[in-house]
Parts: sequence; C-alpha cells; structure tokens
Amino acid sequence: MIEERRKHYRAKRQIPLKIADKSFDVITETADISSAGINCRITRLLPMMSKIVVILLIPTKADGKHTKKITCKGVVVRSEPVILQGVEKAHHNVAIFFTDISKKDQKIIDAYLGSEGTIEEEIRIIT
Repeated sequence: MIEERRKHYRAKRQIPLKIADKSFDVITETADISSAGINCRITRLLPMMSKIVVILLIPTKADGKHTKKITCKGVVVRSEPVILQGVEKAHHNVAIFFTDISKKDQKIIDAYLGSEGTIEEEIRIIT
C-alpha cells in the first residue's frame, strides 16, 4: 500500500485563480488545492522552478458570490504537456508549491477544504 506523504489535505476543487510574473498573467482555475499548493491547467509552458505570484478567490459562502482574495508567491514544481482532442493550443498541467503564504491564508484554505458549503464562521474567527 502506498503511504500518503503530503502534510496538507488536498481536494479536487475548481477555484478561480490568476498566475503572474513580470512578463505575463494567466487566468484559469485549480484542478486541486491544498494550503501548500495547487494544480492547474494552463496554455503556457512554465519552466520548472519559475517563481510566480498566485491570486486565488476562495469561496466564503455556498452561493459562490462571496470570496476571499488570497495573494501568495509560489514556484513551479511540475509542468507536464497535455494532449486534448479538438484543441489547437497546447496545454500544460502545472503544480505550484506556495513559497510565501501567510498562516492566516493557509488557515482560510484549510477551512474551505474542510467545509461543506460555507466558511464564513471560520473566516470571521481567523481574520
């Protein structure tokens, strides 16, 4: 049996995000997320160890109309090409490890991942 090595709970959730550096920005959504990093699909090749800024919009209510903006820094730890049928642009599955994220923002992500609808109460306690 394979033992899980991750320290942080990871869940498959689609959360809007922006990835940027000095020369570009890309808007996409997460494939999965933890308080330590994200996986997403983008139409741009990002070299391994690229340093980037990540902006996440974490839902705070079940209706999805209220969000908490989290801005952090990260580094690309995996970038794999993906072949998609009927799509002209190349796509890449990218894993980003957060290198600079506040403990408060990590707790907000953990609260969201542990919730079934709303994290308003948890955010009120943390903020």
